[in-house]
Amino acid sequence: MNVNEVLWLQEAEHMLRKFYMTKTKHWKKILIAGLLWATLPGPLRAQMNMNPYFTAINYPLEKQSLMLMALPDFQSARYGNDYLTGMLMAEYGITPRWTVAVMAEGQKIAGLPVTYGGLRFGTYFHLFGDDRWLNLTLYGEYEDLNGAALYKMEVSGFGPEDLTEPLALARNTRARTFEQRVILYHDWDRLNATFNFIRETSLQAPYGNDYGYALGLFVKPSWMSGSMAGMSGMTEPPAFSMSRLGYGLEMIGALGDNRRFGFDWNAQQQYVGAVLTYAISSRWSVHLEPAFGLSDVSDPFMLRMGLVYMFGLSTSKATEMGE
Repeated sequence: MNVNEVLWLQEAEHMLRKFYMTKTKHWKKILIAGLLWATLPGPLRAQMNMNPYFTAINYPLEKQSLMLMALPDFQSARYGNDYLTGMLMAEYGITPRWTVAVMAEGQKIAGLPVTYGGLRFGTYFHLFGDDRWLNLTLYGEYEDLNGAALYKMEVSGFGPEDLTEPLALARNTRARTFEQRVILYHDWDRLNATFNFIRETSLQAPYGNDYGYALGLFVKPSWMSGSMAGMSGMTEPPAFSMSRLGYGLEMIGALGDNRRFGFDWNAQQQYVGAVLTYAISSRWSVHLEPAFGLSDVSDPFMLRMGLVYMFGLSTSKATEMGE
């Protein structure tokens, strides 16, 4: 245990003892003490972490790492015709704690032409320089979309999101929003738990805020979960190997708006899906998530797919080790 950890422990212990002796009933003080304990520095793990989820966000990219993603979805619409959506995404790690992203999306409704949905520009910053029991990341995203954008990057507010108005009108209707997320995650060896609290702020009349969430549990592939230093003696597993497989669950849903916040289950979209990833190599992976709607306004079924290419310092070292 280093000096910083000792100081954190002493400070947290002092505050807890003080609260106990005075028998305080102020929950805010108790919460502060809990957060002091939760954010104690832990051993820094130099893992090749990659976000496995389709909506939830957790890890920032490593410095000078580039991740490219092609993300096609099939969605069985509750209202209207079924449709395909797609997103192309690029993320870059500027520093070990700061990542930026750009996304472009479109969709194809059965019986209608392919339609461009718009652009998103995102950035997220990991607040702590080391790994802690409770890792905290802040995310912001500017969305310059139109009314025909149907990719489920998140869900929020109330009601469905299927296109019910004429396509020509929807694609000429701007939908500009600023999305914010508070991201919490923790790793227990290969197991990752992630929670995102989401707020979408409209940048045009009638303005207002919509809220949502995303949470996930994921078991990382055993081949890619160790530190790079520990991989120096490892050989790459066969092309078809369970050590390349990651698996978990993801749940996303809406939490109302600034006029009515909270669960109103059958008036909000709610989904749960099984997340599967397969590491083809240290750079390439495929992602799959069959997801099911849980409420009266959710689409009954989504098949989410992803092809991911990642290039950076760690993947370069891993590739050299495998050669």
